[in-house]
Amino acid sequence: MRNNRLINLLKGLFFWQGWHPEVALRYLPVVSEIKKLGRQPQVLDIGSGGLGIAPYIGYKVTGCDIKFRPPFHHLLDRIKARAEKLPFADRVFDVVVSVDTLEHLNKNSRQKAIQEMLRLAEKLVCLAVPCGQPAYLQDKMLSKYYRKKFKKKYQFFEEQLKLGLPEKEEIVMFIEKAAVSWNKKIKISILNNENLKLREFLMKGWMTKNILLTIFFRKIMLIALPFMIRMNQPPVYRQIFIIKIL
Repeated sequence: MRNNRLINLLKGLFFWQGWHPEVALRYLPVVSEIKKLGRQPQVLDIGSGGLGIAPYIGYKVTGCDIKFRPPFHHLLDRIKARAEKLPFADRVFDVVVSVDTLEHLNKNSRQKAIQEMLRLAEKLVCLAVPCGQPAYLQDKMLSKYYRKKFKKKYQFFEEQLKLGLPEKEEIVMFIEKAAVSWNKKIKISILNNENLKLREFLMKGWMTKNILLTIFFRKIMLIALPFMIRMNQPPVYRQIFIIKIL
């Protein structure tokens, strides 16, 4: 009996390898949509970094980014490329995913990146992006918090504050234009993602030099994911655009 409990514990730790609670909140709704398509569709993750969706989906995916920083996940095949010009044939992937990447591009590049997503996807595009003024103001506050705590700037906050966050209506317009340009019929649904107060709590918890707090916010908090997933009431930080290709 003790051996079985130990085995189950080890399986759980392995299953959560590469997981982070705040990042899991971004990816798990996307994984849920992908699973509706059936057994292991081919997935491209644009702006994946070294991990991306791979830890959460649990099988091999292709990741694109301009730079890959460790840690690297063994299920992510990494290809260096820009979101605006991807080195793949039309409709070569069943699913194209992009999570918290579009805000690091300027407006013109955002439109081109969405064009590429629609070009490459055969069945589904899942685009998650922070939208609107409340999300921008929280990033501004967290950026100041980070600078005060660590005496340096955090690159990703600086980029998205400089470029500004898109509005939900703007993203919908880009998606519809891309669909027309590729002569694709689509259906768009939009999911609220990550309540602002919850995100502030998780992000401030991540910004720590204390090893015990690091363990708590990076691993132990994973236990609370089912509860946190249900906390998607507005105001939220992010919108997830689910684009089904008909």
